[in-house]
Amino acid sequence: MPDESEMMQIPNPYKSKNYKLLIIIPAVLILLSLYFVFVRKIPTGLELRGGTLLTIQTNSSFDKDALETSLKNELGVHDVSIETVQSPLGNKVEIQIEQNERIAAGEKDMRIFYSKVEEVNTLEYDISRFTSDLERTNITQMEREDAQRRLAEAQTRLPKAREEMNSSASAVVAGYEFFVGRIDMSNATDTKSLESLLANVSTAAKQKYKERIMGVISSQMQINEFSLKDVSPSLSEFFLSKTQEVVLWSFILTGVIVVIIFRSLVPSLAVILGTLVDIVIALGGMGLFQIPLTLPSIAALLMLIGFSLETGILLTTRVMRRAEGSPADRAYDSMKTGIMMSLVSILGFAVLLVLSIFTQITTYYQIAAVATFGLIGDIVATWCMSAVMVLWDVEKKSKGVHK
Repeated sequence: MPDESEMMQIPNPYKSKNYKLLIIIPAVLILLSLYFVFVRKIPTGLELRGGTLLTIQTNSSFDKDALETSLKNELGVHDVSIETVQSPLGNKVEIQIEQNERIAAGEKDMRIFYSKVEEVNTLEYDISRFTSDLERTNITQMEREDAQRRLAEAQTRLPKAREEMNSSASAVVAGYEFFVGRIDMSNATDTKSLESLLANVSTAAKQKYKERIMGVISSQMQINEFSLKDVSPSLSEFFLSKTQEVVLWSFILTGVIVVIIFRSLVPSLAVILGTLVDIVIALGGMGLFQIPLTLPSIAALLMLIGFSLETGILLTTRVMRRAEGSPADRAYDSMKTGIMMSLVSILGFAVLLVLSIFTQITTYYQIAAVATFGLIGDIVATWCMSAVMVLWDVEKKSKGVHK
């Protein structure tokens, strides 16, 4: 790795009259990244789209196409992805299966059922409470009329709420009978027994579905060890919404902090745009190498926001708030420090990347790869774009003062 003295021998690009042309480099990378993001597209991880992930250690060979076809036919799904990774520690097979439509529909119907149960319980409680109020001897005429009105409303709504609750329960049963066979609902005569029945049926259906998955796989390969992760549609929706909130608030807070620190439009814009370009380049790398958008990769993207903010503030602070040397010299000095920081970080994540390949730990691979792309993008975004913007602003203000 080059030390700072070696980097000092590189000509200062900011002293060139055409230093503004440096911005072409990040512009080209942005266009390429947008192509990989929107044309090739970034795959979505299991946490954000729901489904089943199996990680299997095996020493046997198998027919990938035949296994994929068998899983689709037996499970009633359309999308099955099978990846085999060979390493010194053995062969690992990762099988991703989209969310089964019947399981997903059953979970949706279960959420509707529980909302109707809550409505029925609320109405029954209201009927009991208002009936008790009317039996009080010290109730006023106004209170009596209000209680009678609200009691009549609850009594009118209750039959319909019960009908909707039973209808949603029937929908759950109809979907899950595909997995567990005929279900007798005759003994579920009240709300609690109906809740208990559906909870047991849901658990049994999901267990049967997993057993069916393992049965298909074990018929075509020897399984030494395996792990199974299942993400429900409701959980994936929760992860997706929270991820969007976290990313949005990260950018908002970053912008607020930068504006507070510099209180000037162009430097603040340079730091914020540098962070945005850094993320875009990282996403482009994910699209190029088909690294899925998962919770670990999102964590790496959030980490890049902090790192990009750090290098952007380093650049802007040194160029705008120091007095020694020319602005171009100060930008070059901050570039040497910033690139050394980035190279050290890239080296660390490169080691983690190699380790993840040998140990077959997907989480490490996603974090290391995304962070490496982002750190490379940060070098380009900060020193070929943000630095150009800051120097242009300083030169413009300096000319205005001299006039």
